[in-house]
Amino acid sequence: MKKIFRGVLIGLLILMCVLILGFLILFRPDEYGPISEVAIYYQPAPTPGSDLDFIEADAGISIPDSAREINAMISGFRELDTWVRLDIPANELKSFLENTHCRSDLVSTDPALHAPGDLDPDWWEPNKAEDLVECLGYVSNMRQYILVDRTKPNVFTVYVFSIVDDFSTPSSKD
Repeated sequence: MKKIFRGVLIGLLILMCVLILGFLILFRPDEYGPISEVAIYYQPAPTPGSDLDFIEADAGISIPDSAREINAMISGFRELDTWVRLDIPANELKSFLENTHCRSDLVSTDPALHAPGDLDPDWWEPNKAEDLVECLGYVSNMRQYILVDRTKPNVFTVYVFSIVDDFSTPSSKD
């Protein structure tokens, strides 16, 4: 009887250790909770053969060759979140927007409404704009928020936040 009790006790201790270890692997005790993958990119200008293809595909945009100061962060566990900030010449904004999911006109928005959240990258600063406009778009399972800082008259800073939020939604065409 003692051998059975000891075997059961050892088995329970091993099971408890495995469960605790599994919990610690899946839920790290840091600010992000569940493990997620994060890729952070910075390029002062587009570079052929670079990570721009991944950024464009995940954000649902096309980055023009004239873009500068390209910052991107791709993160996700089940849903994929993509943050992109880039500077483009003001006269290229219309063609940039034609290659996004936004189909409505840009409308003015209060920069204070776009303060960075706790998980946003440190270069995500649309709240510092003096003249900020926005466009929202949706296609298939992607939502896209585009903010344009028009503070500098010749160079606009474009912020794109895209999220893949529902894998069960059937695909649809634009």
